[in-house]
Amino acid sequence: MDLPPAWQRPDPLRGLEDMPWSVLAHGAGVDDLMRRVVHGERVTREVACQALADRLLVDDTVSEASVWAVPFLIEMGASYRVPADSRDRVIFMLAAMALAGAGFTDGGKRTRRRWNALGRELPRRPPDWITQTRYEVAKGAHKVFEALAGAKVACSMALAIAVPEVVPRHVVDVADALASADRSPRLLALAARVLLHLVDDDEVTPALLRATAQCHPELLRAYRDKAYPPNQPPEVTLQIMGYRYAFLAAYGDDQEGVTITR
Repeated sequence: MDLPPAWQRPDPLRGLEDMPWSVLAHGAGVDDLMRRVVHGERVTREVACQALADRLLVDDTVSEASVWAVPFLIEMGASYRVPADSRDRVIFMLAAMALAGAGFTDGGKRTRRRWNALGRELPRRPPDWITQTRYEVAKGAHKVFEALAGAKVACSMALAIAVPEVVPRHVVDVADALASADRSPRLLALAARVLLHLVDDDEVTPALLRATAQCHPELLRAYRDKAYPPNQPPEVTLQIMGYRYAFLAAYGDDQEGVTITR
């Protein structure tokens, strides 16, 4: 009998030592943290996952190291050689990086996502780590979705919400099952409904955003206070809400991790 695809994948850290992490912006120590995420004891893995997120997504900001780290994170998220707890956190990390609201410039300053009055995203000066990071996540996400198969897990919904344009049919079917089942965990069902709306490319109305935000006080407060960047498209706001529901479904309010609050 053939092994599932996730068991057939190569060593997720293959080639890690060939990368010049020490000379990449924000890259120092990333390789060691990845090794701990994969091979450490449980407590070591949890600490390393948080440290890796803090390094690659500093206050919702991606960097040069973030772009180069994504292919390794994809392999980690798609491989059953990686412990399940680490794998889930890595997949959430990938989703958060794809949704990053800012990127570092060569001078160490932040450049943020901005939109004009028509909701069109404004260009950024190179190097545009925001766009490059999102591209790398979207390019490799199919490996993670293939490995997760039909698993009804929050990390799958989070990644799909972050890159809905590449979500395969079987993940949409999982979301449909979660959204319609009476016994689905409430927050996970909410995340699934967000994904279905994004995949169907339906209009995101103020009423939909308000109704979605109602389900958690933090999101409702942000919506009422208009805490999002000016002219941010409603689809992006819905993605952020959906990611947050997926994260809460997995870890609750008290867990550390990659959160998005803008």
